[in-house]
Amino acid sequence: MRQYPGSAIILGALIICASLLGCSEDEPDFPPDFVDIRDKSIFVAGGSGRAGRYIVERLDARGLNFTPMTRSKEAAIERLGPAFAEMNWVEGDVRNAEQMRTLLMGKDMVICVIGSRETEGPNGPEFVDYQGVANLVDAAVAADVEHFVLLTAIGVTDENHPLNKLLGNALIWRFKGENQLRESGLTYTIVRPAGLVDEPSGEQGVFLDQGDNWQDIFRGTITRGDLADVLIASLETNHTHNRTFEIVNRTDLEPGIWRETLPNLVSDQELASEAGDNSP
Repeated sequence: MRQYPGSAIILGALIICASLLGCSEDEPDFPPDFVDIRDKSIFVAGGSGRAGRYIVERLDARGLNFTPMTRSKEAAIERLGPAFAEMNWVEGDVRNAEQMRTLLMGKDMVICVIGSRETEGPNGPEFVDYQGVANLVDAAVAADVEHFVLLTAIGVTDENHPLNKLLGNALIWRFKGENQLRESGLTYTIVRPAGLVDEPSGEQGVFLDQGDNWQDIFRGTITRGDLADVLIASLETNHTHNRTFEIVNRTDLEPGIWRETLPNLVSDQELASEAGDNSP
């Protein structure tokens, strides 16, 4: 398992500084690896889902400019509660390529946390986890999006993963979606979490790994809140550009220390070169 030592760059402090509009009367002197997203338009595909709600809550709390997408605004608000009613929801279906092209026009960044809930048929992995992602990627290319962050899962590179037999080859289709993004020419980040849970976030450390060593973390979990923090932070540093990495909570790591390990991520091109193939 690839290990990542700490670094001197602490993105968390920079984010706090940014939220306060700088530590002085002038604009803060950010290092060149930091990306200021305060003026960016962020599109959240899957914003009403179990992971998406944590993302839109955090974006809203920071006063950022974001547009969450859901299939049904009425159903989303009924499920999530009245606190979500005033958000700038748009209705859309990722399986509709033309609709995605329309919705993404004028957007600067995308966080995609969509996922199929059925194992076959039009709502299954092929049409959501693969074709839906492909439609979003094509729309992002047409809209000249600056950065596309995609949520997938650990184990996607292993065709013999046991979950493929149970979930209609969901991981295989997710990996195909990853490759659509890699080959698009967009600046991207791909995040593969361990099992997602709704436990309190920020109480455990987050371990970052690369190479899809899924057997090592198969029984591990990560809170959806910690996942949301990682996905949003991926927009705020070029150290995640064109990188794929896995994440899992670990009790032996200090909460928040993961921000210091982001600069040590290796690009997919470097990983493929090391492995002698094209499978990050």
